[in-house]
Amino acid sequence: MSEIVETSEEVRLVLAEIITVIVSQTVFDCLRAYIDSFVNIIRALCMDPYGAVIIEGCNAMVEFCSNGGDQLLHFAENMGRSLFTAFTNKHAKVRIAGIKAFHQVLYCGLWKFNANIMEHVIGFRDPNSVPIRDFYEYTTKLNYFAMFVADRSTVVREFFYKTMANLMIKLPDKKDHEGRVFPYLISGLYDHNDDIKETVFELIEEMGRNYEEEYEKDIREVK
Repeated sequence: MSEIVETSEEVRLVLAEIITVIVSQTVFDCLRAYIDSFVNIIRALCMDPYGAVIIEGCNAMVEFCSNGGDQLLHFAENMGRSLFTAFTNKHAKVRIAGIKAFHQVLYCGLWKFNANIMEHVIGFRDPNSVPIRDFYEYTTKLNYFAMFVADRSTVVREFFYKTMANLMIKLPDKKDHEGRVFPYLISGLYDHNDDIKETVFELIEEMGRNYEEEYEKDIREVK
């Protein structure tokens, strides 16, 4: 956010609250003609310098994605990228709000754009595809999942693991992301907090039971 028109943080917060009310209480058919505008506004709120505005912007994104669902398919990638400001904020509440919004955005980008969102979040770059810009200007990629694994807040780390496990159980296209998400879940088994270790172990157990139910025919002989 290079230029902020409204300099008052309190006013921006009120505007964010108004947007949240609009996108949560309005029938989505009435919002369809203004999707571009609402997406841009919500993204701007999520990239605000003020933590309280970011939290409210993330809340607005959660409500907007819940309301719009797959009708926001083509906006999912841009909404996901706008959450990076929340991921790196110094306040734990803001980072948690960003994870909540990320969780909901993935339900909008099913089957088509979720892979791109995941690549942005983990900083993946295809070695066979180098952007032309990189030949002239050095660019960096951040692995936000790795940052959450090493987060200084116990609450943030626990919430991150629970969110990832929930995605691997309930997300319709979870198969496409297992290879990228599982290494971070396994990292939770080595967390320096014993409660988080137990929580992650229980989450993996739950994922295993869910796998047995989904592929009961395939593993019947093995069992």
